[in-house]
Amino acid sequence: MQDMKQIITLLSLLLILTASCTDREKAEETVPKGVDTIPMLVTQVQQCSRLYTTEYHVHKIITHDDEMKVSGTFMKRDFSIDLPLGERRIAIPMDATLKAYIDLSGFSGKNIRRNGRQLVITLPDPKITLTSTKIEHKDVRQYVALTRRNFSDAELTSYEAQGRKQIIDAVPQMGIIEQVQASAARQLVPIFTAMGYKDSEITISFRKRFTISDLKQLIKVNEKG
Repeated sequence: MQDMKQIITLLSLLLILTASCTDREKAEETVPKGVDTIPMLVTQVQQCSRLYTTEYHVHKIITHDDEMKVSGTFMKRDFSIDLPLGERRIAIPMDATLKAYIDLSGFSGKNIRRNGRQLVITLPDPKITLTSTKIEHKDVRQYVALTRRNFSDAELTSYEAQGRKQIIDAVPQMGIIEQVQASAARQLVPIFTAMGYKDSEITISFRKRFTISDLKQLIKVNEKG
């Protein structure tokens, strides 16, 4: 009888261990073997539609100064003379908001490459938008000599446009693409891990390493105010 109890106990332990291993395998394998997960992954990613990844707030001081000059020719020699009390200076503080996003509406199976359990997700090209610029007119500082006229509205508008262009030109130096890729990975990797993949099996990338020239093509101005 004692031997029989020991056999039953051993069988019970064996059944418990077997069930435990089976449950662990089921937990690790969310999607059954043989099932093509790519269409499901594509559907899940497409639901993100427009994936906003990075937002930059840029503060810039636009400056301009000029002097009144008299120029001409005297005895066959060119000359240019700065007139005294003919200087104008202005400093315009500008706040700008840049947003980066990835349009995933066209995401498809072509964006996913699978090699065994390894997934390589190639994202659509990111877009960078200058969404708004704002000038605090009360903080504008200017100096105009008595002999000069004040800055005109047309001149101020021109300086503001120059400021926006300078901000856009500085985007390639902001490291924005690296941040877009990292942010996209943080938001998209959980979709793949929920389907049973491990972090180490997922690579998020873009189709190429973007050059400064490429980045300028990805930027657009869409100001709201």
